Amino acid sequence: MQDESPFRPAESDPLAQSIAVLRPELNGLFEVTDVVRQSSSPAIAFTGRFLAQPDTGYAQLYRRFQNHGYTPFIRHEEGQDVILAVEGLVDQSKTGRPWLNILLLLVTILTTLTAGAAMRGYSVVDSLLMGSPLAVGQALLAGASFAVTLMGILGVHELGHYFAARFHGVRASLPYFVPMPFGLGTLGAFIAIRSPMKNRRVLFDIGLAGPYAGLLAAMPLLLLGLLLSSTDYVPASFPGRTLEAMGSSLLIRFVVHFLTDIPEGQTIVLHPVFFAAWIGLFLTGINLLPAGQLDGGHAAYALLGRAAHGLAIFTFGLLILAGIFDDANRTFWLIWAFFIMLGGLRHPPPMNDISPIGWPRKLIGLLTFLLFFLLFPLPLPFR
Repeated sequence: MQDESPFRPAESDPLAQSIAVLRPELNGLFEVTDVVRQSSSPAIAFTGRFLAQPDTGYAQLYRRFQNHGYTPFIRHEEGQDVILAVEGLVDQSKTGRPWLNILLLLVTILTTLTAGAAMRGYSVVDSLLMGSPLAVGQALLAGASFAVTLMGILGVHELGHYFAARFHGVRASLPYFVPMPFGLGTLGAFIAIRSPMKNRRVLFDIGLAGPYAGLLAAMPLLLLGLLLSSTDYVPASFPGRTLEAMGSSLLIRFVVHFLTDIPEGQTIVLHPVFFAAWIGLFLTGINLLPAGQLDGGHAAYALLGRAAHGLAIFTFGLLILAGIFDDANRTFWLIWAFFIMLGGLRHPPPMNDISPIGWPRKLIGLLTFLLFFLLFPLPLPFR
């Protein structure tokens, strides 16, 4: 273990009493070979091996340590099991301020309605300046199909995370929507996790519940949007609303190829519902990047453990290189690299970092890896 020094209890040491209290709680669960103190934090590390299955042993250990005001984190290092006893209880604070969730939701509905209206040639701001309630209503109605579709997909995605967290007993906030007064009208949405992940299975389930829920919501809306779209000879009149302008993933190309018949020389002029569903699938694909606090980063750590840190650094490096050499999309790549760096490249471990996730989840992880390549837009998005 790094940054640790051997610890021998002494009556003058404030940790001696804690060790004397905690060590008997390991009887029957864990065979202790050494006790060390983390020099980088006020924590106690017991090294040795579990006498019971880690899942069963950890559940009992958690209850025993919590009674003394400590939270145990378990991991495997250098051929030994390690119990890290951290002073303090799991965060039992409230899961947020509902009024803030509601306020951000209402503002984001307004900004996405405005963005959707602009795609149909209406300006909500100009209508307000005209002082015409009828014009404002027409503009908002014009943007409704885009706003409802996009907000619906984002909401289902985040509720997937939320209900998975509730199912596993992890404290989580309701979704926070992020409004943006220009562009698409939103930067997406997120939930805040208020307590540590219990184990890798929980981390895996919560991480991927959002993308798969969002995918299930986006696909039928994509098909509906495709039925509502039209073909035209004048793609130049619709910048940004054709597949050629936006780029499309392998999945979308497959759907368009088998469900439409585009006459030679024409292109598909995308309906706002299709455009919003495309954005939903695009954000799902980006979120599956195996780095940091993205959904793919959660799944990668659940599958690979600390080896996922190397994969996160590799992914971050690719984004930086893309930002340097891809002039047409430099800002796009660097923004996502910034978001990953902001959340941290090193994924925090769950409380139980030993128990395996099992083959069913490993298989889902492999399918998710393939899904990422199906969802990522080719050629590059918004070229």
